Amino acid sequence: MKNLNQILCGAIVATIAASPSVGAAELGISDDNYSLEALIEAAKKEPPIIVVDATGKIKTMAANFTKLYGIKATGVKLGGQKQELILKREAAAGNVTHDVFNMSNLPSITSQILPTGVGTSWMPPDLTDTTPEAYQNPAITSLNPWVWAYNTEVYGDKCPVSNIWQLTDPEWSGRVSIPDPLLRNETMFWFNQLETHNDDAMREAYREHFGKDLPADVQSATNEWVKRFAKNGPNVTRKDSEVGPIIGTPGLKDPHFGFLSTSIFRKKYGYAMGICGGMKPFAGQLTPRVAVIASGTDSPNAAKLFVHFMMRGEGMEPQLIDGKIATNVNTSMPADEGSGVANYVDQLHVTDSTTTDQDFSKLQDWQDLWTIYSR
Repeated sequence: MKNLNQILCGAIVATIAASPSVGAAELGISDDNYSLEALIEAAKKEPPIIVVDATGKIKTMAANFTKLYGIKATGVKLGGQKQELILKREAAAGNVTHDVFNMSNLPSITSQILPTGVGTSWMPPDLTDTTPEAYQNPAITSLNPWVWAYNTEVYGDKCPVSNIWQLTDPEWSGRVSIPDPLLRNETMFWFNQLETHNDDAMREAYREHFGKDLPADVQSATNEWVKRFAKNGPNVTRKDSEVGPIIGTPGLKDPHFGFLSTSIFRKKYGYAMGICGGMKPFAGQLTPRVAVIASGTDSPNAAKLFVHFMMRGEGMEPQLIDGKIATNVNTSMPADEGSGVANYVDQLHVTDSTTTDQDFSKLQDWQDLWTIYSR
């Protein structure tokens, strides 16, 4: 078992910078008078809360919270875009029924949710010593790995792809499965992050694969890769749970390569899959997950207590078996986590939150590019 410090080795902390300040001064008890005991006492006087995440594990998290504090919490599984819609609609109607969200679309959060006051980020004052500063503003509960993966039954311990540009070659035409990027904004945000911060690495990967420089007239290396990859006919699914069997079902003769979350590596599925370690320039991405409190909640202290529960790591434990990495440095990865992502974290791309506003503003551009070249 490894804790966060051992896994991250300092590489991630340096690249996720603090986003614009998002205070919670009017939410529940003041931080000036804060203590965990005072927060618990105040929370017990409030109505039950509804907590939301994109994984069904939120139901277990809510039950654990209720058992620990005697404060009723109900977990609801909702996808990222539905979460945003509910936050906005309930705020506009002045009828907040969903209190806490663990959200993955950081650019949307920092560009829309927090600045408009629809949601609030709160960092527990007593957990700043165990949470790297880069994850405190907004309060990032965990990092969700998405990885390039292959069939280990067919290819053994050597991934058949060593360079992202191979996925634009005829050899892999129609043989790469990914969740539809038009249904997963995090993929489009990733494209913009790569272009903004890592285009030189994408350009170097092109040179390594093709043995020549990228043509000078391309808009960017990342833009060119997206075009070529989309034109190469990837197999697009609705979600990553549909990618897993196409890659890893035992007995496949010509399995696909693919992109999916580490949760699909869970042993219960029985897939023969491995992370494509050493793939240039990245073996996947790490997406931050942010604790957001609905600003109009009737249970602000109970909501803050649930954020505290997640930020101290204990609350996130049901999700760690899926490969998610808690940001609290005292939290360990389970020994039986299925993907082994702890061994590849330094090969995963990390969101730089100093430019998430650009990711959001350019979302439509990337969606249009993908739509045009995937036809």
